[in-house]
Amino acid sequence: MIKEYEKKDGKKYWMFKAYLGIDPATGKKLYTTRRGFNTQKEAKIAKSRLELQAQDNKYTPEKNYTFIEIQEMWFEEYKSTVRESTLSRVKFLFDKNIFQYFGNKKISSFTLAYCQKTVNKWKDEYATYKALKTYTTAVFDYAVRINVISTNPMKEVYIPKGKFRKKDKRIKFYESDELKKFLEVAKKDKFPLSYPFFRLLAFTGIRKGEALALTWEDVDFDRKLLMINKTIARNTKNEIVINHPKTQSSVREISLDDITLDILKKWRQDQRKYLLSYGHNSLRPNQIIFASKNNNHLDPIRPNNIHKRLCKESGIKDITIHGFRHTHCSLLFEAGLSIQDVRNRLGHSDIQTTMNIYAHVTKKQKDTSAEKFARYLNF
Repeated sequence: MIKEYEKKDGKKYWMFKAYLGIDPATGKKLYTTRRGFNTQKEAKIAKSRLELQAQDNKYTPEKNYTFIEIQEMWFEEYKSTVRESTLSRVKFLFDKNIFQYFGNKKISSFTLAYCQKTVNKWKDEYATYKALKTYTTAVFDYAVRINVISTNPMKEVYIPKGKFRKKDKRIKFYESDELKKFLEVAKKDKFPLSYPFFRLLAFTGIRKGEALALTWEDVDFDRKLLMINKTIARNTKNEIVINHPKTQSSVREISLDDITLDILKKWRQDQRKYLLSYGHNSLRPNQIIFASKNNNHLDPIRPNNIHKRLCKESGIKDITIHGFRHTHCSLLFEAGLSIQDVRNRLGHSDIQTTMNIYAHVTKKQKDTSAEKFARYLNF
């Protein structure tokens, strides 16, 4: 539509309203109105040029979205590609670190210089600065893909060398004597589930999330098996949710030794008394094995805090909770199990994970081989 209009000062101009298709960001019909043309011909040429740009997908919508608005659209798409726990971590990075630099600014306003300056600042403040750049770049890529901006200003940003010290990539776990000492300390702990929880981690190699998701129906006392078929994590609302295991190979049955079975049986009896003292009945098959005093899933951070406290009180070295999994893996190799048996027991989808620990164990064996040989000959 092209028409003439008159301003308050009496001067006449031409204007047009054009349909430009569907806004790729919102899915709504997109119209634009342009004014101030001196002649009908000028208005007609401008309208034709704009409609041609729209057909060639070179038109940038008049609505100038903020970074947050585009991030919300990207996040909806991203949700279907990752697990809840990953989603929660990514949301935290945006909320805590990224939005304060990009959030409510118009996404078309960012320059390479601004983005580079921001990444340089992140480098000095956060050990996760590379991840921050990766996710920010992904949002700009999405904006380019839906034709809201034409180029991604983050693309040419170089990643500076961080000032943070490189993490010690050596796998940390307990040797057998250290594990024995830790479990002796855990056995005396005031928190009743400390000992059965850490014993199960150390003697099965299951992940913390897998352990916290366990119910009594997952334990087959007759066949001496533990069924791993779920895990817990926190979602973007900070709620504890039940998820499928990390990979298909993570769904597995694990054999249990007699002592660990006896410890679980005792804990089942103790748990009934413990929960009853808080007014909860635990006599049900789907009772959570490691439940809170409210008979809900234990907060995933709680085992970390218990472990740190026990290490501090006893002087035992502090490893991560995941280190119990590596401990189990290491001791399995020392006990003579094959690489494939260990991989199956731990549910490793990538054999390289198993091999990394195997390499550590074989190095340790090589380091002591000369002494063993000399003792054997004894001359």
